[in-house]
Amino acid sequence: MLNLLHRHVLKEVLVSTALAMGLFVFVLLLGNAMRDIAELVAAGKLDFIVFLKLMGLLIPYVAAYALPLGVLTGTLMALGRLSSQQEITAMKSSGISLYQIASPVFVISFIGMIAGVVVNLHYAPQSRLAYKQLMVSAISENPIGFIEERRFIREFPGYVIYMGDRDGPLMQDFWIWELDDEKRVKLFLRAKEGEIDFDKTNNALVLTLRDGTAEQRDGSGSEELANEPIRSLFFGELPIELPMGKIFGEKSQRQARIKEMTFAQLMERRDEALAAEPETGAMEGISKGRMKVQMHMQKSFAMAFSVFSLAIFGVPLAIQVGRKESYANLAIALIIAMSYYFLIIAVSWLEGARGLRPDLLIWLPNIIFQAVGFYLIQRANRH
Repeated sequence: MLNLLHRHVLKEVLVSTALAMGLFVFVLLLGNAMRDIAELVAAGKLDFIVFLKLMGLLIPYVAAYALPLGVLTGTLMALGRLSSQQEITAMKSSGISLYQIASPVFVISFIGMIAGVVVNLHYAPQSRLAYKQLMVSAISENPIGFIEERRFIREFPGYVIYMGDRDGPLMQDFWIWELDDEKRVKLFLRAKEGEIDFDKTNNALVLTLRDGTAEQRDGSGSEELANEPIRSLFFGELPIELPMGKIFGEKSQRQARIKEMTFAQLMERRDEALAAEPETGAMEGISKGRMKVQMHMQKSFAMAFSVFSLAIFGVPLAIQVGRKESYANLAIALIIAMSYYFLIIAVSWLEGARGLRPDLLIWLPNIIFQAVGFYLIQRANRH
């Protein structure tokens, strides 16, 4: 009898989870596409095949968020429907505990948790890196076409470019920010008009600016900058050559960001930061670099573990609410997920307070949701 009931519950949860995950993957893909590449495709500046490849590379990245949301929504939809039809009550009347009824949910969420670890620490960073490399490759083949009017262009590493209007090669209201490694502005240029061209011989992007100003920044903090006069230079015409090799760099020379690192690379970076700590003389016991790496690692593990935590929290909630309407369960799932992610973000704000060990506090939301979930399950099991 238990096997029959387990298969019934398992089928309900699997179908609901698959549908919910498909919905969230689609929504998240659409959101990222609209933000990054939809305008480029509409303007004919990205090939359709490249667009499909970019969308495919985004799937592992958005799956890290779609997986816990999908399992939670699937649990609420499946158990909520069974509860509204009095099937859960009938099972409990037969002497079957709520833990036995929900065991398929635990199995699915545990498998989802393992999948989340693999995705978050291996496939997602790899796809993120491949996505950026493919975008860079597409830009380097047609750099002029990517300077689009009324849009902040951030695809050029180390630069932010904005153009108010354009008439062929002639640009109007042109802005460019050159950034340092800390994403602070080193040089700001603004010109009334200018022209853009690409020198194939030198593989360089040539900007000829006219009637503008240049502001040099020294990279100091905002307080020091506010106390000093801004050093401005007015120019009639200023040619700027941006070598593509300097802008994009060789793949072998490009240092991967922490979000683009796999687990093995993160451990290597952590060991390097740990070995350098005695030399830097860190007073707080853990250096800023090692904390940043450990924070990302623990957050990735915690996000994967949230599949299990949110599912446990959703089991008693689905039974108590007992709603079979999909939109109601979807709304409940979004509220729960937003509460969880808010706690994750709140802990992330403490990254600068290394003495509080935010890399360990990042697990607090999981502990809270699991504790509340098991308490509610135990309470519902007695009634």
